[in-house]
Amino acid sequence: MFEVNVIFIEEIATKNGYKEKKVRRSYLVTDCDTVSVAESKIYEYLKDSAFPFEVKLAKESKIVGVV
Repeated sequence: MFEVNVIFIEEIATKNGYKEKKVRRSYLVTDCDTVSVAESKIYEYLKDSAFPFEVKLAKESKIVGVV
């Protein structure tokens, strides 16, 4: 399992217009054996996202299992 951190750039409405806000979210990716496979699964999963995003970090997870 790999943990992948993704940064989304969301537009927030303010009284003077819009402001960009960076929001970090973490995803746990299973059924992969390399970082590059985990990243490609995230890109495929988020391809229709309403907000632009970038993968910031992908690393092997310390979580031992999902119940």
